[in-house]
Amino acid sequence: MAVLALSAAYLLDYLVGDPRRLPHPVRLTGTIIVFLEKQARRIFNSQRGLKAGGVLIVVIIAGGAVVITVLLLSAAYRLHPAAGLILEIYILFTVLAGGDLRNHVARVGDSLQARGIAGARLDAALLVSRDTDSLDESGVARAALESLFENSADGLVAPLLFAAAAGPAAAVLYKTVNTLDSMIGYKTREYMDLGYAAARTDDILSFIPARLTALYILAVGTFRGRGREGIRVLAADRRRHESPNSAWPESAAAGTLGLRFGGADLYHGKIVKRPLINAAGRQPVGADIGRGLALFQSISLLAFFSLVTLAYWIRTMEVIVF
Repeated sequence: MAVLALSAAYLLDYLVGDPRRLPHPVRLTGTIIVFLEKQARRIFNSQRGLKAGGVLIVVIIAGGAVVITVLLLSAAYRLHPAAGLILEIYILFTVLAGGDLRNHVARVGDSLQARGIAGARLDAALLVSRDTDSLDESGVARAALESLFENSADGLVAPLLFAAAAGPAAAVLYKTVNTLDSMIGYKTREYMDLGYAAARTDDILSFIPARLTALYILAVGTFRGRGREGIRVLAADRRRHESPNSAWPESAAAGTLGLRFGGADLYHGKIVKRPLINAAGRQPVGADIGRGLALFQSISLLAFFSLVTLAYWIRTMEVIVF
């Protein structure tokens, strides 16, 4: 059942991405986060108080999501195995974001060809938090590719890994914490204290998936004759990011593709300079988006087959032991 559910969920995500009309738990989670943030700021005023409030938000939302997932699945499987399987597939489908990520990045590439730079800037703005109004072709391509490989870990590999290793509740836990981090885990004056717990928890949970994603990229790169470059850039630049995890897949991909990531970008009108990743590489251009997507598709399939195998092995061992 576990392997079947994970396989069906991956296939659905691969084929349809994230249909906007379909009810999605992440949107509900976002609404609850906004409500609890307002309550925390109303109750707590000090730096220590806001940090405590941030811990409570993580415990309430992430813990609540896990409990609800376990209860719903238990009730559905008791009702009928088919009902449980359908619900498990749906839950896993909602935590996977590989198809949606691929579609968004492909839309940026298509816009560059069909609508020009203005349309591509608008599509890129849906992927990144940097200002896209003044980006040229290279800036748009870099934004799309950096987002693609940074999010390949937390949008695809991480939920697959957690689901394979410990089931839907573990995947929901990761997705909820990752959503918390994306909404309140900023290193700004406004969120430094309130978002501390969310950011640190996400860093911990993403530690293994980020490195596993880099290994997948290197494996595909080796098959394509670019493994040595990927390893070189990963070894040199895996820490060149404010996140302890994001530079792992980004540097592996930069080396494999021969591209340069990082540099100066505008955020809310202010220039932010990030360390260069693969400084010897060339600047991305629009055509590189297609190359990046081809690499992403390969690591997506590699991650799926390897982690479904892991899920099957774990469940088989559980049957043998118990």
